Amino acid sequence: MATKTNHEANALNALKQAFLVYPQTIKKEPRVAYAGTRGSYGEEASLAFFKQHCELFPFKTFEDVFVALSQGSIDYGVLPIENSSTGSIAAVYDLLSRYQYYIVGEEEIKARHCLLAPKGASFETIAEVYSHPQGFSQSQEFLNDYTRWKCIPYYNTAIAAAYVAEKSDPTMAAIASKRAAEIYDLEVLAENINFSQTNVTRFVVISRKIELFKNPTRVSIAFRLPHRPGSLYEIIGIFSVFSLNLCKIESRPLLKENWEYLFFIDFTGNISQNTLVNLLPIIEEKAEYFQFLGYYPQFEEK
Repeated sequence: MATKTNHEANALNALKQAFLVYPQTIKKEPRVAYAGTRGSYGEEASLAFFKQHCELFPFKTFEDVFVALSQGSIDYGVLPIENSSTGSIAAVYDLLSRYQYYIVGEEEIKARHCLLAPKGASFETIAEVYSHPQGFSQSQEFLNDYTRWKCIPYYNTAIAAAYVAEKSDPTMAAIASKRAAEIYDLEVLAENINFSQTNVTRFVVISRKIELFKNPTRVSIAFRLPHRPGSLYEIIGIFSVFSLNLCKIESRPLLKENWEYLFFIDFTGNISQNTLVNLLPIIEEKAEYFQFLGYYPQFEEK
């Protein structure tokens, strides 16, 4: 059996304590951080989850949001964790592991990318396109038709739109939302350029502490397993015994440890306090490292 860290024991104890005060409620007018600026999908997700009743703080990068949480200058962070077209946002998984914070909620946003440019620009004048790497990935089929354009990665889709608007250069364009075009007074040269017309990004709401809001139905955990045959199979089998549905499995390489991986799992089902109190210690016992990430309500389309 691997030696357990204080964080592992403290997290499960904190979960038990959170059950004693369940359900918790979101504080009035929370301070909420997101990556981007006005017109970003992160801002949209924040407003949707908190129903407009929050004070928003934009940051340039994903890690800036975690740093703000660690400093106590915000109450929650809202960050993208996976996209229906391009998969997981690896950087956010890595940050969750490093900072050891918790997921307390989720929101889904339909991402409808557009090609934006200053007034007077056209497909012929464009030489450079700015966007977040996810914006490029999700619009790759469209971009394949314009190979002469130089795609330049930027912090965020909306920050890219703001930058292009500031430069007011007809050779520059951005991939961002239609709302960003309205905010920064840019022309929409092409709409819905993402290759999947059902393109959805899942955002998670992150807190420094475990909070259990009403009707939680999804659990997120992470663990590292010993290198022996069948170790992952054993873990997966446990979920079947408890009649739980695995809805997400992700692995991330561990820095400084070649060919070692941290597994992230999300599961749903008839999850009660008793289920978690019995299930999680079993997984913790079999794992070399275990991290509880959150127990929270699944997104439901309004």
